[in-house]
Amino acid sequence: VNHVTCALCDMVCTSVSSLKAHIRFRHRDECPFHCHLCDSGFKNAYDLHKHVETHNDSDAYSCDVEGCGFTSRTLRTLRQHHKRA
Repeated sequence: VNHVTCALCDMVCTSVSSLKAHIRFRHRDECPFHCHLCDSGFKNAYDLHKHVETHNDSDAYSCDVEGCGFTSRTLRTLRQHHKRA
């Protein structure tokens, strides 16, 4: 088994590709994924996708607990609500 150590910290990765991803996410400030609705930039497509959901004007997600009435624009916020409530 190969182990590759990051030159910038003590992180040990099991492959060169995972080391490259580690360096991109932990040690670089580059954000190549840009929102077309505002000036925000993100390190990966998933984070950009989650951000774009926040621009949705309607509340796409609502709590199914009777009498609650909580709504949110993102599934993540609804899940956080479920954990808290």
